[in-house]
Parts: sequence; C-alpha cells; structure tokens
Amino acid sequence: MSQDSIELVKVWVATALIFAVGTLATLYVIVLLRRYGADLPVIGDLPLASPPAMVPLLGDPRLFITLIAAHVSASGIALVFASQTIDMALLIAAKAMTVLVVALIGCWGGQSAYEQLNVGGSIATAGLVPMAIALAAFAALSTILSVASLRALGNLRFLIAIAALLAAPIILVAL
Repeated sequence: MSQDSIELVKVWVATALIFAVGTLATLYVIVLLRRYGADLPVIGDLPLASPPAMVPLLGDPRLFITLIAAHVSASGIALVFASQTIDMALLIAAKAMTVLVVALIGCWGGQSAYEQLNVGGSIATAGLVPMAIALAAFAALSTILSVASLRALGNLRFLIAIAALLAAPIILVAL
C-alpha cells in the first residue's frame, strides 16, 4: 500500500469519527432544545421533527451511481487527451467523493449510536450497502483505475477510453 493510500485511509478514519461524533452531538442538542428551549421564539418555531431521516436521503444510491457514471465517462474522455491538469482534477474529485461517502457513513454511525442509546432498536444496515459500494467504486477510481494509472498502459488507453465511454451509460442504467 502506497503512502498516498495510507494517508487517504487515515483521512477516512478521521472523517468517519468526527462526523459520527458530530451527528451524535447534533441529535442530543436537538433533544435538549426540544426539552428546554421550546418556548423560545426562534427555537419554538423550528421544525425539529426527525432530522435523522435526512441521512438516508443524503445517502441515496442514485446520486452516487450518477456521479460514478459521470466520472467513468470523464475518465474515458481524459484518456484521449494528454493533460496532467485533467488527470489531477479527476483524481482529486474521486478522492473527495471517497471522503464525502465516508462522512455519510460517519453520520449513519452517529445516528445509529443515538438510536441505540435512546430507543434500543436494531441497527438498519440497508442504507449502508449503497454507501459502501460507492466508497469502493470511488476508491478504485482514485487508485488503480485513476486516469494516471490507466495512461501508463500506453496505446491501450484508447481502447480503455472507448470502453469507459460505453460503460458509463450502462452503469447509469443497470445500477
């Protein structure tokens, strides 16, 4: 594992932890505001109903599938051109998406911890599966399937570019 990959995993761990703790703290602040601040004019008018329901909305798999398909298509186009700027932009975008997905997983973890501590229900992992798949896809697009890695294959990159351009709509429709 390269030093760059190790650093990315460290960022993932830190992001997941800080977003889990942040989500947990936010949910407890909402409980405190409901309990002790409901008669305050600004807080009493806030619709504090079910903020945890927003986390699955943010983790909607259709959003990730669309972004993965767009990234695959952009990678195919980038393989045709020789531009380090485009290569770097796609690499940064893929790594940023991995961090975003890990942040959502952290929010899911914080929400699950809150529900376990207060309700005691079972942990629903259905929303976690699409996020894990998106994380794996963007991790691959930022490492072994990055444009810079594929460009190292020489003229085979043009065949890969065509395959990527054909694969993007299939990813969008099939998933």
